[in-house]
Order: sequence, then structure tokens, then C-alpha cells
Amino acid sequence: MDQSKEHYLSSVKLLSELNTQEIKELAANFQWVSYQPGAEIIEYGQTRHSFYVIAEGSVDYLMPRKGKGFVLVGSLAEGDVFGEISLFTGEPGPYLVRATAQCRLLVLDARHFAFMLVRWPILYQKFIEKLTNRLSRAHFDLLEAEHKEFLRSGLQLNQFEHKFYGLWGTPRTTREIENKINELSLHKDHLLLIGERGTGRQMFAWHLHNRQFVKDAPFIVVDARQFDRQWGDLMFETHGPDRGQAGFRGSGLLDLAEGGTLFIRDINMISPRAQLRLAEAMAAGEVNCRIIGNLKDKPEQLGQRLISQLLEQFTHTYALTPLRTRKRDIPVIAMGILEKMAGQHNRNTPVLSPEAVKLLLSHHYQQGNVTELIQIIERAFFLVEDDHITLEHVLIGPAAEETGWSINLMKWPWVAWLVRRGIFPGWVQYVSTVIFVFIVALLFAAPDTKTAGVLFVLVWGLWWPALTIISPALGRVWCSICPFSCIMEMFQKLVHKNSPVPDFLKKYDYLLITIGFLMIFWVEAITGMRSSPLYTALWLLVVTAAAGAIGMLYTRHSWCRHLCPLGGFVGVASVGGMLEVRSEANVCLNKCTTFECYHGTAAVSGCPLSMHAPYVDNNIDCKLCLHCVRNCPNDAVQLKLRVPAREIWHLVRVNQGFAIFIAVALLMLIPIHYFEPLRQSWPLAKWRLWFSAAFWGTAVVAGISAWLIAQPFRSKPASMRIKLVFAFIPLVLSGYVMYQLHFIPGVGNISFGVQYAAAGLTELQHFVPALKVGQLIAAICGAAISALTVIMVLVSHFRKPVRTGDTKNQSSNL
Repeated sequence: MDQSKEHYLSSVKLLSELNTQEIKELAANFQWVSYQPGAEIIEYGQTRHSFYVIAEGSVDYLMPRKGKGFVLVGSLAEGDVFGEISLFTGEPGPYLVRATAQCRLLVLDARHFAFMLVRWPILYQKFIEKLTNRLSRAHFDLLEAEHKEFLRSGLQLNQFEHKFYGLWGTPRTTREIENKINELSLHKDHLLLIGERGTGRQMFAWHLHNRQFVKDAPFIVVDARQFDRQWGDLMFETHGPDRGQAGFRGSGLLDLAEGGTLFIRDINMISPRAQLRLAEAMAAGEVNCRIIGNLKDKPEQLGQRLISQLLEQFTHTYALTPLRTRKRDIPVIAMGILEKMAGQHNRNTPVLSPEAVKLLLSHHYQQGNVTELIQIIERAFFLVEDDHITLEHVLIGPAAEETGWSINLMKWPWVAWLVRRGIFPGWVQYVSTVIFVFIVALLFAAPDTKTAGVLFVLVWGLWWPALTIISPALGRVWCSICPFSCIMEMFQKLVHKNSPVPDFLKKYDYLLITIGFLMIFWVEAITGMRSSPLYTALWLLVVTAAAGAIGMLYTRHSWCRHLCPLGGFVGVASVGGMLEVRSEANVCLNKCTTFECYHGTAAVSGCPLSMHAPYVDNNIDCKLCLHCVRNCPNDAVQLKLRVPAREIWHLVRVNQGFAIFIAVALLMLIPIHYFEPLRQSWPLAKWRLWFSAAFWGTAVVAGISAWLIAQPFRSKPASMRIKLVFAFIPLVLSGYVMYQLHFIPGVGNISFGVQYAAAGLTELQHFVPALKVGQLIAAICGAAISALTVIMVLVSHFRKPVRTGDTKNQSSNL
């Protein structure tokens, strides 16, 4: 039976915008009902309303006429729908519907009908278009009146009394706007509102309408871009004895708004012909409503002008200022939104942290003004799991965009199977954890055994070099199967305070990760850890304990995001990697209402790094755990294969403090490569002293230099200087590959040679160590890729068009 529902619903024209999955979801709410011939499906005056789809049979549509009982208006057959007018108006049924044959109907109750329109707003527009077309063809007076009532109520459904949550800003801003509304409400002259998108033009018009007109007066909103297409036939109907005179009366648009307000968005986008007709109607007194038009800029500064005849009809003009010019209003509006949302959802009102407020104040809001601020605060409200909104919940700026060619690996069945089943990375991580625990235990318990020696060589000779070599190619694959992370989750299941991450850690995480990375290399060098199984086991145990302790104290994988030195190195390396997890931002932002990628589901936890999928646009913020891929109900999150290093010249949001990490990691290679050959010839104490001084001195100089050059603040867009610093990542990685190649078992015993012998000539031969060949290849690749990346950063920067206000936007976010 369920499959039959889907079959019939998929043939309904009004539902043609829905895909198969959505039809299936909708079908679950419909119920089957059968009627015998002659049965009344909808009684006249009926107060309980439903939405009907005719699957089989036919019905007659009847309406009352004074003194004549009921008259037949029309008949409906299979695939037709009815009942929507009463659902929109909420009034008792104005018609009677009677079965003329054996009928099978799919019925949707009022509650699920409302849910359908909220769930799929495109259907709402379809209903309006359907009734608009039907109204233009109607010849029966009663049917026309009912359709007009439906259309009027439908157009008004777009308006919400609490749009923008009824907030203007500080008391001063609110007082100024309220005074203006009171002043304009003293007359009914037409009004022109000027302001950028999202400044509150429609809310202003709505409040003015409520101040001036009676409760049930119509407030009609139309979009000028659709004006001619949707209203052309109805606007220019002719009436009266002179059939050649154009008018707006009868069943036209102005008739629907009679006695109320007609609000026209971007009125200058109406065609010049329609503008002229509208101006003539206004001048001739044919308009019995208040017309409020809005413009994004002053009339003389618009590309598509408002014709002078129409402009003259607007005797009053009022400009609403952009949010960026009144930033004192931002905290007031933000907290007002949070208070009202908390009341609606029966929650405590979340508090904005000082850093979050600072970030809100630093943003330009050029994309949508108050509308943009509302979206940011609403998203933060649903993302936050406690009552404290911090930087990680305030997602500002555009969502991640497609930056070039890529392959969606989730379209490959075997990859999708591995990911959906949790085999990768889940099961692989469990295996790596078991191996890790076995290695550490053996190195502690029996460091002198042959097995421990082999495993010890594998740790330093294969795992550590492989980490350096694989990360630039495959990104944070190691993080997805990391045993430290798995053990940390086990600790969290035993004890988890789930405290918010301290602001100090979030603010200076890049510095702590940089220091941790330096400590690892320094301790490794001065202790001779590469030759000591016990020291190696102790080091691995210390890292595991630190990860476990942080995991038990703080929320999610705070260790991985804010403290792990290996994660920092792998994350930076992965910026140029070929694997990425990205989402279809349009689907996420317009369709998703549950944020499973962040919150998780009963089966799979949410993002361990506390990220929202549509805003992930760099690999540092993603550890390839693929939880979001598994959790997304809309299949909008994808695992992709991309062009290496492309991410660097497209950076937008990134923890820019990693510019310091990159500079330090690059320059610390100098003492590492210089002093490593001297270890055997210098006294150990002397070598440790000079190496330590050079190592830490170089690191401090590199860090300060990067700070002065890049000025890394994570709240502003990535500048060209930041991108240029990140462009050196391939060179950094090549340096570490050159260093790690020394420690691959047996590499020193391999050489590549050329031998030449000919009659009468002495045999010639030349051999080059494989280590030197590998280092040369690594150096050439790193230098070449970095050079190419620098070029691409410069090219993309100078090719990018500069739009008005972009400079201000950058400076305001500093």
C-alpha cells in the first residue's frame, strides 16, 4: 500500500518538484479513504479541513447560489487535488464535494498539510501559481470570490508578525524607527523604502500596516522580478464601457490589496511598461490601498531605474541604515533573538562569550544585514549544546564553495559501503589501536627481545616516515585511524566532565601545538629516543595519557583540535592533500534543520572537532572521521578526491595561527639537518648544548617573524600574506621527508649505479646512494609544488574582482 501511495503522489503535478525520497517521506503522512458514488466528501460549512488527492474515481465540485441550492462548478478526476482553500483560509468549507463514482482518495490532515508547506516551501509557491491561473480563468462569481480569498490569504502567509523577531536594536534605534512609523501612520500616502537586503524594510512596512489598518486588512507582498509573469494577465484586464482603457480593478492585484497594503519588493525591477501602467492607476485614483515599494539604493543610483512617472507617486521616502553602520545594535539584537528562541523552545537563554560578541562586531554583514545576523544566531542556538555560545558556534561568512574539479568517492559503491558500514575508518581504527597497545606493552615489558626490536624499528623506521610521506597525499587519514583518539574515547566513556574548552586553549591552540611539536623533535634528538625502546614506549604513553586526560575533562575531541602536535603537523600537511570532506552547502543551509553533522545521531556521534559541515573549507578543521558523511540525512556530505595543493590558494576560513607553525617547522629544519651529521663526531654534551641553542633560537626567530609578517588572527578572512605562508607547506614537508628517509631500514645499503664498458676502453661505473636520490626527488618536488602554489596564490589574488565594500569588509574583520 505504501508503494501505491508513492505511485499516485508522484503523478500529482503540484508535487513534481519533490524527488523520490521526498515523495516517500510525504506519503507516510497520507491516509487512504474510500467513498461510494453520491457520498459527500466535504460538506458545505465543514470546519474540519483536510487535503485530498484523487487516486481513483471522480468528484463534483459544487457551490451554493442564493435561492438555487447548489450549482455544479466543475468536476475533478484522477490526479487532481482539492481542499487546500479551506486549509489556507481556516474558514468553514465554502463548497461541497461529492463523489460521482467509486473513489479512492489520499487524505492529509491539516497538521501534516502545514508541515508539508514548512518542509518544502517550493510547494507553497506552486499552490499560489495554481490558484492564480485558476482565478484568471474563473467566470463564476462565487468561485472567483473564494479564489481571491485563498490567493490573498496565501500571499499573506509569507508575512510573519514577528519577522526579524520584532527587534530593531538599542532603545535609541527603536525609538527613532517607532517615531517614524507613528509619523507615517497619520496618512495613507504611498511610501518608498530604501535599504540594503535584510535591513528590515518588510518588517517596517508590516509594523506601519498594523499601526494604520484594521486587524483583517490585507498585507500583500509581491516580488517585482515575478511581477509581469505572475500578474500580467490580471493587472491589465479592461473594465467598464470603454474596453480599451486599462485598469487594475476586479480580480486584479490591487483589488486583492484593497483596504490594506501592497508591498512590492525591488519595485524598480518591474518592466517599464508595467511601471507606467501602475503609475497611471495611482495617478487616476484607481488604487484603494497603500503601496509601499522598496529599493536597494537611491533611485538615481540604481542600474534599472524607476521611471519618473512612478517615482512621482511616492510622496514619502525613508531609508533604513545598514547594520554595519550601527554596530551598537548587534549585541542587543543577538541577545533578543536568543531570548525569544529560548522561550519558543523551552530552553535557558544561551549567553554569548566575549570572544563571540567581538567576532559578531567585527563582521561586515554585507550579505544580508539583520537577516544575516539572525541566521548566524539561529544556527549558533541550535549548534550549542549548553548555555554558552563561543567562537566555534558563531559561523560567519559565506559557506564553503566548490573550488574546482573533484571526484565524489561516495558514488563508488564499494567506498560508500565501507564508509556507511563504519568499516573505514571505524574498524581500521580499532585494529590500529590493538596493534598500538601491543607495541607499547612489549616495549615496556620486554624491550630487549627480538620481537620488540622489530616493532621498535617499525615505529621509527616506517610509521614516522610514512606519516610524513602519506599525509601530503591523503590528508588526515592518520587522524581518522589514530589509536590516541580511540583510547581517548574509551576514557571518555568511563569519565567525561564534558566541560567547555577554556578560551585560552581555543585562542592560542596554534601556539601550544607549535610548542608541542618542537618539544617532540627536541626530546627525540637530545635523548636518543630513536635508539631507546624504553624512552619510545614512555613517550607514547605520555601522549596517550595527555590525550585521555584532556578527553575526560573537555568536550568532544578537544585534544585533537587544540593540543595534539601530531594532529597539527598532519593537519597542516593535509592542506595540500588529495582527499577532502565537503558538503553541498545549498542543501545543508536550506534543507537541513536538525544539524546531524554537528550533533550526531543515536548510532554515530557528531563532529569530534565541533564543526558544521557547510562551513568546512579546509582540511585542518577536518580529521576525516567521516561521521558527518554517515550522519547526513540528505547525502549532502561527500568524500572527494581533488587536485593537490588547490586548497591553499582558495583559503577563506582557517586558523591563521598555523602560519607560525609553518614558519617554525620550516626553519627548524636548518639545525636538524646541520647538526644531525655532527652527532657522531662531537662530544655528546657539546652537541646537545649547541643543537638546543640553535634549535630553540631558530624556532623563536621563525615564530616572531611569522607573527610580524602574517599577523594571524583567526577572525578575519585569509589574506594573500597568509596564503603565501601556507604555500610553503610542500617545501616544509619535503624537508621532513628528506630527514625521515635517513631512518628507513636498509635505505643506506641501496645504491643506484651506471656502468659502461666498450672494446678497448676501461670500464666506467658510477653509483649514487638511494638516500641521496630520494632526498633530491623530495627537494625538487617540494620546491616545485611550493613555487606553483605561490604563483597560483598571486594569480587568483590579482584576478579576483574587487567589489564595492570588499575593502571595508576586510578591514572591519581585522
